[in-house]
Amino acid sequence: MYPAMILLASLLPDAEPSAPPRFTEEREAAARFFVKKHVPELLPLLDELKKNNATKYQQEIREIFQVTEMLADLQDDEKRHELELKIWKSENKAHVLIARLSAPDEEERKKVLAQLREIARELVDLDIQVLELRGEQLDKELGEVKDELARAREQIEQNVKTRYEALLDKTKKPKK
Repeated sequence: MYPAMILLASLLPDAEPSAPPRFTEEREAAARFFVKKHVPELLPLLDELKKNNATKYQQEIREIFQVTEMLADLQDDEKRHELELKIWKSENKAHVLIARLSAPDEEERKKVLAQLREIARELVDLDIQVLELRGEQLDKELGEVKDELARAREQIEQNVKTRYEALLDKTKKPKK
């Protein structure tokens, strides 16, 4: 599993991979708008897929729409939103390049391979950034837990008294 996927899985509450939402014309329009805005060179591939394999096209649109929803949920976490968007863009630019690898021209293939290598480098860098962000978040969480532990230790006697009284209250019979 790539670090970006680990980050996503680790930060969503009880996150389990869910099936993409059903295909609708509205979701198709939203997904295509998103692609046009961020990776317009992907549109011709989607158009070709729509012509040749409608089922696969709908699956791709559903997955893209799901990404837009996930990114919308991350609007409050600017750093993470930016990273996830960069990862999605780089991965999809790589898909476009892979599709261009079938070009018969050897010079064109060399260019595409060089671009693909650069995207691989970008993705590795983004993976590192994801891990750094996750580390920062874990450091913050650890600090909060340590603070809570320190407060609990400072208030042992008060907490014992509160617990003791709560236990005694359970033994009292309710008044009728």
